[in-house]
Amino acid sequence: MILLHGVNVTVIGECFAVAVLLCAFICARAQGSIVLSDVTQETSITFKHTDGGSGERYLVETVSAGLALLDYDNDGDMDIYFLNGAPLKGTKVDSKPRNRLYRNDGRMKFSDVTMEAGVGDEGFGLGIAAGDYDNDGDVDIYLNNYGANVLYRNNGNGSFTDVTQEAGVANGFQVGSGACFLDMDKDGDLDLYVSNYLEFSYEKHVPHTVAGVSVYANPRYYQPVPDSLYRNNGDGTFTDVTRESGIGSLAGWGMGTVCADYDNDGDMDIIVANDVAENFLWQNDGTGKFVEVGLMTGLAYDFHGEGQGSMGVDCGDYDNDGWLDLYVTSYQRQLATLYRNLGDGHFEDVSLASVAGAATYGIGNK
Repeated sequence: MILLHGVNVTVIGECFAVAVLLCAFICARAQGSIVLSDVTQETSITFKHTDGGSGERYLVETVSAGLALLDYDNDGDMDIYFLNGAPLKGTKVDSKPRNRLYRNDGRMKFSDVTMEAGVGDEGFGLGIAAGDYDNDGDVDIYLNNYGANVLYRNNGNGSFTDVTQEAGVANGFQVGSGACFLDMDKDGDLDLYVSNYLEFSYEKHVPHTVAGVSVYANPRYYQPVPDSLYRNNGDGTFTDVTRESGIGSLAGWGMGTVCADYDNDGDMDIIVANDVAENFLWQNDGTGKFVEVGLMTGLAYDFHGEGQGSMGVDCGDYDNDGWLDLYVTSYQRQLATLYRNLGDGHFEDVSLASVAGAATYGIGNK
């Protein structure tokens, strides 16, 4: 892991920090105001990621993992939680890899506090969300894994408790990806959106070769699945409302997610970057019921009408017009896409016109 000093980046959910840093670097270089330098050694961060591969080229290896920047101890600076993979079938390891939490001690110095904080999950991490789901003033952590998911409640004393079972958010045995907290029904507590990638198991593994060389199979060799939505009951538990909310009506190869009020109507909508297919935009009616409007808003496909291998998504008002725009990272030999919010319920792909996508072609190789 390399940490670059000079850019303040907060990534929550399934994240592709390299792409974010690259975009920041390109903008900074154009302005000539920021210079990045490698300060990894000084930070004492020694995290090493593994995808758990054994040479069988299981598809889940291609989407691990991510990180979150969060102030877990309320001391005013950002700490780092790293996701890790786990040994897949046939992989032999001396010791199991685990997720790592590094406490920011200030002046670019970090301490590994994983074990004392109790957050060293050994699952196959794919996505992460951080938010105060229990309204007690500190940040909790949700892990979206290949396998059972994990909810860590922040105890407020530097430690966490695994409350997954009592909260009811293990999410079955899925191939996880993005995750985000949102208040979907404006009741004052955070609900939970969990994106699911596809149906995968060792029995369903698809060996694939190109010109006699073993490669990872295209995600379309596997069935897409609906994402999951959990309503916060306000008592430490959640209820699965995937079906009744409308979220369960469509299946997709869900990856990164972001929750934002794209139409300025006062409630939180959900944007999902789908791999190898159209993106989803779930429009909230204000009560936690959703309708998918990606196609009619222009967000489903790029300027050429093609579905990309979308990986991550984030939002921001880049043109200062009062409407949130969206930036979607993609797969190799594809442009990252900047969707400008026109303010009338529609988005326009301005990746080329704005030059935002010019330097992104060819990056994002899995």
